[in-house]
This record gives sequence, structure tokens and C-alpha cells, in this order.
Amino acid sequence: MTANSKQITRHDEDRWLQARVDLIVATLPLTAVLNPVWAGLTIIPLGGGFPEFGVIPLSTLAAVVGLHLLNSVFATVFYLWAKRTSVGVRHVFAAFLVLQLWVSMTWGMGVLLSWEEGNSTNNTFLALLFIGMTWALAMTRSVHLLVLATGTIPMIVMFWWRAATGSSEAAEVFAYFTPIFTAYAWFMAVSARDRVNQLLQTRFDLEDMAKALETARSEAVAKSQEAEAASASKSAFVANMSHELRTPLNAILGFAELIERQGVGGEVPSQYRGYARDVRESGEHLLSLINDMLDVAKIEAGRMEIDPQILDAAEAVDAAVRIVAHRAESKGQCINVEIDTGVRLHADERAFKQILLNLLSNAVKFSPEGGRVAISCRAQPDGAARVVIEDTGPGIPADKVATLFRPFSRVDNRYDSSSNGTGLGLALVRGLVALHDGKVWVENKPAGGLMAIVEFPGQSVAAQAA
Repeated sequence: MTANSKQITRHDEDRWLQARVDLIVATLPLTAVLNPVWAGLTIIPLGGGFPEFGVIPLSTLAAVVGLHLLNSVFATVFYLWAKRTSVGVRHVFAAFLVLQLWVSMTWGMGVLLSWEEGNSTNNTFLALLFIGMTWALAMTRSVHLLVLATGTIPMIVMFWWRAATGSSEAAEVFAYFTPIFTAYAWFMAVSARDRVNQLLQTRFDLEDMAKALETARSEAVAKSQEAEAASASKSAFVANMSHELRTPLNAILGFAELIERQGVGGEVPSQYRGYARDVRESGEHLLSLINDMLDVAKIEAGRMEIDPQILDAAEAVDAAVRIVAHRAESKGQCINVEIDTGVRLHADERAFKQILLNLLSNAVKFSPEGGRVAISCRAQPDGAARVVIEDTGPGIPADKVATLFRPFSRVDNRYDSSSNGTGLGLALVRGLVALHDGKVWVENKPAGGLMAIVEFPGQSVAAQAA
């Protein structure tokens, strides 16, 4: 066993011991009151008022009562000390064993001092006191069997010895009865101890669970704060870098376009114009990536602002289709548009256009030569407006759908292996749709191809044309 496991075991033992000691100590105030009361009540039958119970000298009875009053003082002092002391629980437990041993011996001495030889009534009365005290200890000290044994064995031994050496018929009966009663009381004490153990285990489990939850909550708060700080730093970095990159990049694009169009004076060789075209196309791709990164960062940071307006669905869709139409034509593709008459959207014009451009560009890119792209916009029964963009591409593997809208998530395109997708387009679509309180998802078509569905909520739909 390692030192660490020993430490854990000792900690668990102390935890159980502390719980048991706390339960026992909690009974001491009642003990401090009842012990002298019960001892004092013995004066009534044994002090001469009822001769058949025997007549015990008052000095002896006073000594017995005095012992139990002293026990009450000890119990009170121990209770106060145990509540305030800073010593370990093992020291408190050891001290309590000494106290319990003393109390048990005083009760046994009380029986010996009050015993009247040959008087069955006296012997029976003392036996009842013995049974009551033993039963009380079995119930209150059963949480720890060593405490129970310390509290009962001296008293039981003294009573049994006195009954075994007595001459009355009652004494003879009690001499046989005492071991049987002791065994029964011990059995009941063990049963009570087991029930207490179950309750304590439940309490410990709840405490551990509460501590684990508090630790998890603290860790979650710390991680959340770290994530927020990291997100803020990332957003600031992306914003700053985007600004720093776009300024020289715009200059590069401008000069590349001048060279490509021979606007710098004199004839530019076709080879150099080709180089300039490559520079411009690569720069435009890089600028698109920078703009997407900046927009995604703004959305994640909650700093993207939109200005919803009433948009004519047909005009908004047509504007986006015109932008991608050239590339679709170059691949021999056709784009079909179906717009319900009178559908109007309450959306940000720039954001809506950006959503359509990203989805349409993907549809064109992932569709084969001579394929078909379709876009429709229809009002739904619940008042929502649904835009559906379909392609005839290969669709998306089921295991990729869940990650499709994450930043930098990409799917291989078997029809356009030269495309350099940024992996930010769909993440941007998701963020822009969320700003409108809408929904976006994709579905594979049974006949092949993919459907991208964007749904704007009912309050974004106007039921009639302008």
C-alpha cells in the first residue's frame, strides 16, 4: 500500500469516526440530565418509603446520587470541550472511552451498593434499572461498538456477579437471564449500527457529490472565464490582423489589376499579364478568407450587428444568383429559381445576400459539369419563410453532417479538386442565420445531391407584396 493510499484510508476512517463521535456527543446533554434524575428516583422505593423494596441507608443512596451528579458534571464538561476543542477526533474518542468506562462502573457500583440480599422485590427493581440502562446504551452508543462495549460490560459484569452470588429466587433467575438479555441487546445494537452506517454513507455520498459539483462548477467558471478571455483575445487579434492585412492586400490587388489590364503604360507581355491575373485571383481569395474570418470572429464575440429591413425575396435572390451565374455557366450548369409571389423577408440585406452567396457557391462548386442548381423561397404554413438550395453533387457523408457548420470544416469535392474553400462559409451562414433567430440545416436527397435549408421565423415574413 502506498503512502498516498494510507493517507486516504486514514482520512476515511477519521471521517467515519468523527461522524460517530458527533452522534454520541449530541446525546450527552440528555445524559447529564437523566442520570442524576434516575439515580434520585431510586431514593423513593429504597429510602424506606416502601419497605418491601428494601431499606438502604440514606448515606449510601446519597453517595450513589452524588456519583451520578458528578457524572453529569463530567458529561457537561466533556460536551463543551468536544464542541470547542481543536485536537484530533481520535483524542476526543479516547477521552470519551475513559468517561464512558467511568459512568458504566458507577452504575454497576450503584447496583452493588443498593442490593439487599435475599429480597426478590429489591433485586427485581434493580434488575429493571439495569435493563433500562443497558437498553438506553444499546440505542445511543450502538453507532460505535467499542463505545457500547465500554459502556455496558463493566455494569453487566457487576450485575451478573451480584445476581449469580445472590440467594433470592429473583437473583437466580437474573443470573441466567442476564447473558441472554445481553446477547439480545447486542444484536439489536448491531442492527441499529448498520442502519446508522447506511444513513452516514448516504450523507457522505451526498457531501462528496456536493463537493464534486462545487469543484466542477468552480472549474467550469474558471474555464468559462478562460474561454471568454481567449475568445476576446482571438477576436481582437483577428480584427487587428484583418485590418493590417487588408490594407496592403488591397494595394496588391490594385496593382495586379493594373498590370493585367495594361494600365501602367506600354504593352505588358501576355506572360506577365497571366502572372498578374494569378496574383489578383489569389489575392481575392485571400481577401475573401480574411473577410470571412473577421465576420465569424465578430459573430462569435457578439459584435456583429444587423439592420433588418423588408426585402423583396425575388430581388434579393436574383441579385445573389447573378453573382454566381458566370461560374455556373462555365461548368455548363443551370440555376432554376422559384419564388412564391409576394413573399417578403424581414432581414438584413447584406447578411441575406451573404447567406445566399455562400450556399449557392457551394452548390455550384459541388455539382458536376452540366449539373443543376435550384433555389426556392416559399412561405410555410406557420408563417415562416423557407429558402431551399439544391444541387446535384455527391451529397455529404452522414458522419460529416454534424461538423459541417463548424469553422474550418471542409468536405472533399470530387467535382472540383482545385477549389480552395476556406471552411468558413457555412460557419458564417449559421452565425448570420442565428442573428435573425432562424434555422439552417442540410439534408442529403434520396436521388443524390444536397439540400441546404434556411428558415426565417414567422415574424420575418410579410404576407403581401408591396
